[in-house]
Amino acid sequence: MMHDVQDASEITSPFRELIERALKENYGQINYQDVVDGINEGEYQFWTAENSCVVTTIDIFPRMKQLTVVIGAGDLEEIDTVIRPVVEEWARSIQCDAMIIMGRPGWQKALEGYKRTAVVLEKRL
Repeated sequence: MMHDVQDASEITSPFRELIERALKENYGQINYQDVVDGINEGEYQFWTAENSCVVTTIDIFPRMKQLTVVIGAGDLEEIDTVIRPVVEEWARSIQCDAMIIMGRPGWQKALEGYKRTAVVLEKRL
């Protein structure tokens, strides 16, 4: 379920440990407080199930609107079977053309219907 937000710290706090663990696998662009602030400001959407959560954002380009998964944390099977279908349906309802997930290689094996379309390269400056 996606949450309407009054105070994102309340809805994210049960998932804080999962989010912080996922952020350690991330590229260092954001931290937990950035997630809370982004949800409060409407930049991010927050989706939950019993043991998992997903943070998304909407990216609009001149020729495409995409929903990007910023964080997926918790039980991968639950994310795939419970959260993903709801997020995909919502993305369709707001006319997104694609859903993008950047994550660890395990995601590629777990998510049906998704294909690898890019490789992310990083160089710290």
